[in-house]
Amino acid sequence: MNSQTRPSLLERLRDGVDPMAWDDFFDRYWRLIFTFARRRGCSDDTAEEIVQDVMMTVFEQRDVFSYDPGKGRFRNWLGTVVRYKVAQHRRQPAQRIRGGGSGFVEPVDDQDDAEELWESAFEQALLTLLLDVVRREVDPRTYQAFELSALGELSGKDVARVTGLSRNAVYLARRNVTKRLARLAESYRNDGSLSKRLKQALDELPAPRVERAVSGRISLLRSRATGACSS
Repeated sequence: MNSQTRPSLLERLRDGVDPMAWDDFFDRYWRLIFTFARRRGCSDDTAEEIVQDVMMTVFEQRDVFSYDPGKGRFRNWLGTVVRYKVAQHRRQPAQRIRGGGSGFVEPVDDQDDAEELWESAFEQALLTLLLDVVRREVDPRTYQAFELSALGELSGKDVARVTGLSRNAVYLARRNVTKRLARLAESYRNDGSLSKRLKQALDELPAPRVERAVSGRISLLRSRATGACSS
C-alpha cells in the first residue's frame, strides 16, 4: 500500500483500527473523556469520577482493545459509554438495557447536543495525540521552536532568542513540524484549519493537577480490578 492510499494516523485513530493495550487506551482517551464531561457542565471532581467509571467499563470489556470496525466506528461506541456516564452524574440514571448493542440508552432530551459536543471533543483530542506523536519524533528544540512560533505566535526573532536557534532554523522547524502534522491530519490541512484547531485543543487540556489526580484514581482502580480477577 503506497503513501497515497495508506490511511492516515488520524483516520486510524478515528476508526479504532489500531490495537491498543490498556495503558495505551488510558493515555489516549482520558483527556477526551474529562474534557467532554467538563463541557457538559461537570466539575473537575465529577469529571474525574466519570473518567474512572468509563475506564472501569472498558477494563471489564477487554475486547475493546481489538475492536472490530465492522461493528461500527469505535468513536461511536466510546461516545455512547461516555455520554451515558455523564448523564448518570447530571440527572437520574438512565435505564440500563439488557443484551445487544453497547448496553446503554442515552436520555433523549439533549442527545443531539451531546453528540455534537462529543464529535468536537473527539476531534480535538485526536489532534493533541498527533501533536504528541510529532513531538516525540523531532529534536526538542525543533518542537519548541514550532510550538512558540506556530502556537504561541511569537516572532521568529523572539523564538530564536529563547531557543538559541537561528531565525532561519526557527523557520525551518516550524515548516517541517507543520508539514509532518499536515500529513498525519490531512483533512485539516485541506481546509486550512490545522493551526487554529490545535490551539483550541491545547487550550482545553486538563491541568497537571488533574492529570495527577486521575492517574492516581486509575492506578488504584487497576490494582483492585486485577486483584479481584486473580482471587
